[in-house]
Amino acid sequence: MALCLVCLLSGMWGEGTVHAQIASDNAFEGAKWEKIIEDPIEAGAGVVQSICATEHYIICIENTGDDTNAPDVIKAYYRNDVDELGNPVERYSPARRMADTDYEHANGMAYNPNTGEIAVALYTSNDWQNRGCIYLMDANTLTFKSRVQVSDHYNILGIGYDEGNDRYVIQTNDEDGYSFKILDNQFQLVEDLGQYQGTARGDNFQDLCVSGDYIINFPLTLFMGIGDYVNMYSISRRALVSESLLDFQFEGVVQDEPEGICELEPGVFAAVVNVNYEDGRRTACVYKTMVPYDIPLDMIDGGETAKDPLEDSGQGVGNDVENDVAAVENASPVPFEIGWKLVLPIVAAVVLVMAALTYWRLQAIRRERVRKLRQARRERERIRRIMEDYAEE
Repeated sequence: MALCLVCLLSGMWGEGTVHAQIASDNAFEGAKWEKIIEDPIEAGAGVVQSICATEHYIICIENTGDDTNAPDVIKAYYRNDVDELGNPVERYSPARRMADTDYEHANGMAYNPNTGEIAVALYTSNDWQNRGCIYLMDANTLTFKSRVQVSDHYNILGIGYDEGNDRYVIQTNDEDGYSFKILDNQFQLVEDLGQYQGTARGDNFQDLCVSGDYIINFPLTLFMGIGDYVNMYSISRRALVSESLLDFQFEGVVQDEPEGICELEPGVFAAVVNVNYEDGRRTACVYKTMVPYDIPLDMIDGGETAKDPLEDSGQGVGNDVENDVAAVENASPVPFEIGWKLVLPIVAAVVLVMAALTYWRLQAIRRERVRKLRQARRERERIRRIMEDYAEE
């Protein structure tokens, strides 16, 4: 019976999994970037170091300086046409600002929707207690929550959250050979993917993000005169699989530095770039691009729109099976001589109840993944129309 349950759950998981991924190792080759945000740098020596996206905001951190007494500036911009309460807003306009904590160099950020927290990779440790640490920020209030130490042997350059596997990927600094490491959702080391020093152009790295099997980051090529690049590393192959030249279509720019990248929708990425203009202005620009992406249309347009039978009746999903469980738990004990006759039916009922609960959970996960893929396809179509309009002009 246990074997049957395993087979049943395996089958349900297979049906409920939506397979979508970046189409190729060279997805960023020739990518067209659209500028969606431009905001002045606030501090005299300030530099925007990292970017991440929540359900409602695109968030950046400006490192005002490596002095541990200077709080850094966190800015949130509306990601959608409505705010979290459904009120109309101007997409990409400023939404919130916070400056209450020094996040050291603030070189990386990753949003975890399961915890509602943003993990910040400090990179530096001017305060010796911060060596190998990650700061956790509340994604709603943009305030500091706590500090987690991953190691005391190195500092952490970048961090990305792998939502599909509920884990983090970090890149360490030169003290650890710029290695990639996988952490669980409690920031405990799970796997070391090896050192990647010297694998890409430049002599250092910026922040990273994770999309499926890929780790995506920018190498530091400032002052090298070779242009800007985006790297793609494969987790499964443990190798750099591509490095593509970036073209942000700058005009009047004398210096630029791509700092961080995040995924807004499946296959839609945002990058933050510090820009110095000929007229002396210093701004942080956020650019968006869309890369080739495999979204299975049969999973999006197929039978996933069918409603749960309990949904239309107004009953909470799983109420009946929960009542069944309660009935089993509260059942009065039976005499031993007749109890054995009820053992098998009770075990069968419990197995079916657990299978039903698991089924509803997997279906909920599947519906959420399909929703995100539908939203991504609409966004990709919108970007494609914009690009076509530019081409006609």
